[in-house]
Amino acid sequence: MENIKEVLTKLLLADGVSGDEDFACSIAATILREFGEVTYRENGSVILTMGDKSSDKHIMLDAHIDRIGLIVTYIDDRGFIKATPCGGMDMRTLPSSAVTVLGKENITGVVCTFPPHLIKNDSGDAITKDKIWIDTGLPAEKVKNLVELGDRIIVRSEPKELLNNRIASAALDNRAGCTALVETARLLKDKKLPCKLSIVLSSQEETSELGARTAAFALDPTEAIVVDVGFAKQSGVPEESSGKFGCGGIISIAPVLSRKVTNKLIEISKSFGLECEYEVDGRTTGTNADVIAGSRGGVPCGVLSIPERYMHTQVEVVSLEDIESVAKILAKYIEDGGAF
Repeated sequence: MENIKEVLTKLLLADGVSGDEDFACSIAATILREFGEVTYRENGSVILTMGDKSSDKHIMLDAHIDRIGLIVTYIDDRGFIKATPCGGMDMRTLPSSAVTVLGKENITGVVCTFPPHLIKNDSGDAITKDKIWIDTGLPAEKVKNLVELGDRIIVRSEPKELLNNRIASAALDNRAGCTALVETARLLKDKKLPCKLSIVLSSQEETSELGARTAAFALDPTEAIVVDVGFAKQSGVPEESSGKFGCGGIISIAPVLSRKVTNKLIEISKSFGLECEYEVDGRTTGTNADVIAGSRGGVPCGVLSIPERYMHTQVEVVSLEDIESVAKILAKYIEDGGAF
């Protein structure tokens, strides 16, 4: 568990907003090189290759490494930076947040807001996607020298350890999934695998799913499992589409997914005595599996998610126990040679 917490913390402290994942990928690559050959895709994904490279079976495990943030769209003559969301930012949490502008130098700023005395009603002056301004305190000339259009911005958040082996932080979507794949690699490190294994930490899921789409095309796997986060149970969240902390993971069931892969995940989870929960979708899953499944001639896919509260905020919460359980299920899936 300590190893999982250490890896997760390293990944959470790396920036890596969608489309600009290089630094996060470099941190991940350094960790992954212990387990096998690491390569980069041109569009920002990092890939670990393990197992029997000559095998006809080729299993791909995917978790997206990008995080949500903001992107610079304009700098005015007073030095205020205008930005728009890069990914599904929860606008309710943004006003008055501290941020880091990832320019030529990292610059601390705050998201501008109005004093409550000047707000006339509950909605008329609320922040919207086209009215996000950042105040860094620097003069315009200095800002324009350090910041360019397209630079990314992250909301500042340090990982916090909660009770019961839980972690609160921004970017747990989906650094938690990445950590589960790192732990899977660690569990398989000294095993003779009956297949080729590609572990993909993919780019740009929050904006286009481009990293997984192109990686799946290039790798041409025979089956794949995507690890993401799903909704954890809390008051107000539907019971049927959420999972309790400590359940071991949420297994998705959907038309776009392979029933064979899904059933294999269910079988393995039960063999470990886990009480994995299920999320049933009538069409697609909202994860990278939706594009991997349609790659080339088609890839049988499954989805295994880590329960998470407060998704797309600065205080996302997951359980380290669920990350560990997801890794155990995946390692057993690989050792068994997959579902086919």
